[in-house]
Amino acid sequence: MPESNRRASPVASVNREETTMAHPVIDADECIACGVCVDSCPAGVLELQDVATVADEDSCVACGACQDACPAGAITEIVEE
Repeated sequence: MPESNRRASPVASVNREETTMAHPVIDADECIACGVCVDSCPAGVLELQDVATVADEDSCVACGACQDACPAGAITEIVEE
């Protein structure tokens, strides 16, 4: 496919062995259960129960979209070395 016709994928595949790992941690005391983080996650790893929870940490692409979207500031990306 010519370079000019390529489209960027919203979620890029990464080789997790060659990258720094990160995953979201949700502060249940700060979460307002609005669901904005769930809707913003391109990998679909979050779900809303009483509060937002990480349902599939292994599929997280560490993009930070959930943290950026959270109006309550309840999400922190934890980096694993």
